[in-house]
Amino acid sequence: MNGKWILKDVDSGNEKKGYPGFQLLEINNGNVDIYTDFSLKEKATTLKMDNGNFLNHNNEKTSKYEIVNENHIKWFIDGKSNDKDAIFECDFYRLEPTITTLKKEDIEKMTFVLTDNGRESEFEFNKELWDKERLERFKRKEGEKKMIEQIDSTFFVSMYFNGKRNGSIPIKEVTTELLKLYAIPIGPMEMIAYRKK
Repeated sequence: MNGKWILKDVDSGNEKKGYPGFQLLEINNGNVDIYTDFSLKEKATTLKMDNGNFLNHNNEKTSKYEIVNENHIKWFIDGKSNDKDAIFECDFYRLEPTITTLKKEDIEKMTFVLTDNGRESEFEFNKELWDKERLERFKRKEGEKKMIEQIDSTFFVSMYFNGKRNGSIPIKEVTTELLKLYAIPIGPMEMIAYRKK
């Protein structure tokens, strides 16, 4: 189970999946460091794995987990949803190294197009996506931007809004022809964007 695991989505039992933002578990021989910051500089907390239970530093049970398979862990946390008791099911997937021969700089020069439900969205990197007029209308210095970022040997497409990271999706594979994303928050497990001709 050792390795890094990324949160895909959370099910609060009301038939709705949500995404509370970036969360990563780093498991090392039963110790679990939890990060909510992409830089992984600051741990949110550390827990211990103990036969299906997560324990805090006082060895008190805080929550449960289930190993679905070697690449998928479910974390069950008691809480409240709309003032009702609820169990939040958090789906974490193993962070795999991106399959590629390309360097970050190479990927950033390419534009990819993703078609989802008949809607096209372009993945163009390091470029302000709002025009000057729109920025002025909303009184913003920065609007939207997509960046390629990295944790270990995994590349991510990170979306920035108003200068802040809004979400990061791991890249499974990238070539000069396609970019394959996986563990898409509250979406499918995999999506493919093709290089813009």
